[in-house]
Amino acid sequence: MKIEKFKNKHIEKVVSLWNEICKEENFVYKPFTRESFKKKFIDNPNFDYEGTFVAVQNEDVIGFANGVYRKDYFQGESFENVPGYVTIVLVRRNMRNRGVGTLLLKHVENYLVANGKRKIRIDFFNPINLEWYIPGTEKHEHPNAPGVDVEGPGYNFMKKMGYCEKGRVVAMYRDLASFETPQNIIEKLNTLNEKGINIEYYDVSKHYGLQEFFDNLNHELWRKEINDNLSLPNPFPVIVAAKKGRICGFAGPIEVQQSGRGKFTGIGVAPNYRGLGIGKVLFFKLCESFKKEGAIYMSIFTHVDNIARKIYEEAGFKVVRKWALFEKEV
Repeated sequence: MKIEKFKNKHIEKVVSLWNEICKEENFVYKPFTRESFKKKFIDNPNFDYEGTFVAVQNEDVIGFANGVYRKDYFQGESFENVPGYVTIVLVRRNMRNRGVGTLLLKHVENYLVANGKRKIRIDFFNPINLEWYIPGTEKHEHPNAPGVDVEGPGYNFMKKMGYCEKGRVVAMYRDLASFETPQNIIEKLNTLNEKGINIEYYDVSKHYGLQEFFDNLNHELWRKEINDNLSLPNPFPVIVAAKKGRICGFAGPIEVQQSGRGKFTGIGVAPNYRGLGIGKVLFFKLCESFKKEGAIYMSIFTHVDNIARKIYEEAGFKVVRKWALFEKEV
């Protein structure tokens, strides 16, 4: 057995290995075709052949691993403070516990260290997002694995390899067929209206203060994704909370994906407007809007101890998976 740098000639065998492992009970990731694998990995602007490896035995690919680091930065970031990421380490079932995964991971780590990375993470900021199927559904999918699946074989492996668990997130899911906005949320909306706070779709001619709002939130990912959406020729709607036109909260964008999933960037409320129930009303309005736009389901992830989790549960969302966030200093 030997470890080689990945080349295009390996694509078919890597896809075959991936799809073989997809049949295992605790591997929730979505299968690939040659085309979807190429689009996910090779066509990603952050992908590097130098950080991608295969384990080969008798001309057969028995393992695959990828490491990556982001080449574009949010405001306040630089090459020095952006970590490297482990995307995946795969080993054929009958070849596990023989050191193959360890060798693959070491090659990924060496690549990241050689490129100036001193921290390696496994979390939702990895620029290569892996889709996974939500258990108990008709292959409803979520577009990003936010860490290491606690129920999968990778969890104990990463701990064994010296990675520290820095936190946990839960993936939550709701079928929207039965969703209805409850009366207490309607009453809360009316109360906010009486205070001059309106919940409505963003209108550039009516609302202002969006960039100052994101300054106050200190969330550059949300700023980038909302700005990118609004710059589209036909942007997806964004729900805002506004007082006299000044934005104090947002939810969205309202994008229905081909899978039927309602996709949105996030929900945020300005610090001096918290405690009024704006976030809860925004979330229920978001769910209602997705249903009206034809979304079949919604899936989200949030930190296990996030107080917003209570809002999601009140809206009928259930925990379907737990993910660990890992970090290692090298």
